[in-house]
Amino acid sequence: MSPRGGWFRPLGPWFVVAPAVVIVLVVLAGTWEMLSWPYPVWVQASAHWHQQFVFAGPVAGAVAAWWAARLNRADRVWSQSPSPRVGAVLVTRHLTVLTGWLVGAYVLGLLPLTVATALNGGIGVPRPWVMVSGVLAMVAATAVGYLVGTLAGSLVVVPFVAVALYVLDAFAAYGADTVGAVVPQLYTDPVLGVSESAGLVVFRIAWFSAVAAASAALAARVLRGRATGRYSSRPAAVRDGAVSAAAPVVLVVAALMTTPDLFEIEASARDRTCRDVDGIEYCVHRDNADRMDDLVGAFDGILTRYGAEPPGIGAVWDRTLVLERGGSRADGMLTARIVPDGSVDGAASMVTELVGVYECDSAAAPGVLPVLSDLADFLEDGTLGGTLSGMDPAEVRGWIGRHRHALAECTLGSGDLPAA
Repeated sequence: MSPRGGWFRPLGPWFVVAPAVVIVLVVLAGTWEMLSWPYPVWVQASAHWHQQFVFAGPVAGAVAAWWAARLNRADRVWSQSPSPRVGAVLVTRHLTVLTGWLVGAYVLGLLPLTVATALNGGIGVPRPWVMVSGVLAMVAATAVGYLVGTLAGSLVVVPFVAVALYVLDAFAAYGADTVGAVVPQLYTDPVLGVSESAGLVVFRIAWFSAVAAASAALAARVLRGRATGRYSSRPAAVRDGAVSAAAPVVLVVAALMTTPDLFEIEASARDRTCRDVDGIEYCVHRDNADRMDDLVGAFDGILTRYGAEPPGIGAVWDRTLVLERGGSRADGMLTARIVPDGSVDGAASMVTELVGVYECDSAAAPGVLPVLSDLADFLEDGTLGGTLSGMDPAEVRGWIGRHRHALAECTLGSGDLPAA
């Protein structure tokens, strides 16, 4: 039914259209950068169907609470016993309009990301059930907001609903695996070689469905009870609430007790493509084979400026390849994160290895730390400043060649410094 019709007239169509536009805009803002990524990954794009809940969910819940607080007060005509729309009929019609506009706007906001991922040759395959879990999270947020507005009958609860739904992001960030199954967002996006576990996805679909159904059912019971006078008895209200909440409570207790794994390492994480360049083995995940040149290029400039054979570094691997061993790397190995936006993150780790930053700190001889800092700048971008300002690149490379082991092990003495 159109929001102009009949019992929606007290609010008018703007009340769902305006929030729907807001939801589309916040989702587009959250995914805009990803639309131009040249190497998108489907597990990440699919995950954003629930990750974008962070702002969209509070908007949907708050609007639903406002709607219910305005329309479901005891003095409304459909809250009276003669009304044929009281109870489940009214709740169904209200939530149909709310979810149609608000959840529909959420889906609309995510379609550009999904289409862009497909057009840009997304790595892997789409995860439709992960996407469904995100849609159901929005449905649940809308239903919960509607229930709270119905129970309170006051607009005072609207900001509290918005804040409560937004705070779920903090639970996701700090609760990690413990509450990951019951909050819409996860604390991090899955990456190539990792996927949301099947058990988690199934549970989240059941959980959000149960929350939405329980909220709608309880709202209908409350409206029916008000119209019939059933809730003149407090035990009846408590009993109805307990019956409606039973399934969600059982599910949340099960999730907190068993803590299902959020992610699982895919078998493909072991498959790699490698290339030897100047004695260093570069390896990437097989689906990142087109990024081999990017990986080599990210470290090539550093090694060129370094000039000498880097001691203790024999391999540079795509970080995805060490996921199955808990992220731990072998001796002499560096890891780099190959990002879907086309960049490679990890070159700084080579610089710190080459200049021994982790070995030094307060144990360094006097005057050594400024030299290491200036040397790190030189290796990263060729800048010659500070203690190296009087030298040219060839002189710095020659000095590195004579002291490369002392640099890596932080055993430089004051007499070894360039100005000595």
